[in-house]
Amino acid sequence: MKTKEGLDSLNTSLKRKRLLFVSLFIVPFLAGMALIFWGKGIASLPILHPVGQDTVEGKTITTYYKVPNFSFKDLEGGTVEFLDTDSSLFLLTLFQQSQQAEWEKHMMYHTKIIQRYSNAKIFTIYEGDSTTFNWSENPVPYFNRYPKWTAGQMNSSEFNQLARNLYLEADSVSGIYPYVIIDKEKHIRAYCSINDLKASRDVPKMFKILHNQYAPRRAKITQKQD
Repeated sequence: MKTKEGLDSLNTSLKRKRLLFVSLFIVPFLAGMALIFWGKGIASLPILHPVGQDTVEGKTITTYYKVPNFSFKDLEGGTVEFLDTDSSLFLLTLFQQSQQAEWEKHMMYHTKIIQRYSNAKIFTIYEGDSTTFNWSENPVPYFNRYPKWTAGQMNSSEFNQLARNLYLEADSVSGIYPYVIIDKEKHIRAYCSINDLKASRDVPKMFKILHNQYAPRRAKITQKQD
C-alpha cells in the first residue's frame, strides 16, 4: 500500500514529465505553426490601385496604376529624375511647407530606415523653395552621407500634383503624408503612416518582403541561362 508521501512524490514526478513534454514538444510545435501562419500573412505586399482587367488565354489579368515619371531639384540645385526605366525599389516621402516643424524629426526616422535596409532609393521632397526653409543647420552634408537618399524641393503646384499622382492623404493626427513604397515596375505597394521612431522599423521589413518577391524571378532567369 502506497503512503501519502509516495503518492505525492509520484504526482510531482508525473507533473514534471508533463511539463517537460509540453516545453520540449508542444510549445515549439505551436510556435512553429504560429510562425508559418504569420509568414503567410506577410509573404507579399499587395499591388495597390487596379485600373483594369483583361482576359488572356482564359486568365484574368489585372493591370495596376503606375506612378508617372517626374523630376525635382535637389537642395543644391541639381535635377533628379524618377523614371520608369530605373528598376529600383523606392521610398517616396513628401513634406508640406506647413509642417516644417516635423521635418528634422523625420530625418531621424529616415536614417533608421536606411540603417536597417539600404537596397532601396529614398526620395524626400519638400514643398517650397530651399532658400525659405527654416533648418537649424545646413542639411545637405547630412543627406550626402547616404548615397541612396536624395532630398529636394518642388514648388507648391508641382508638389501638390505629385501628391495627387501618389494618391496621398495627410494623416488626420500629424498632418504629414504617409511614406510611399514603390516597386521596380513603379506600382504603389504600401502607404506607411509614420508617427514615431518605433513605427519606422516596419518600413525595412516591408522592403525585405518586397525584395524577396523578386528573388524567385531572378532564380528562374539564372536557371534558364544555365
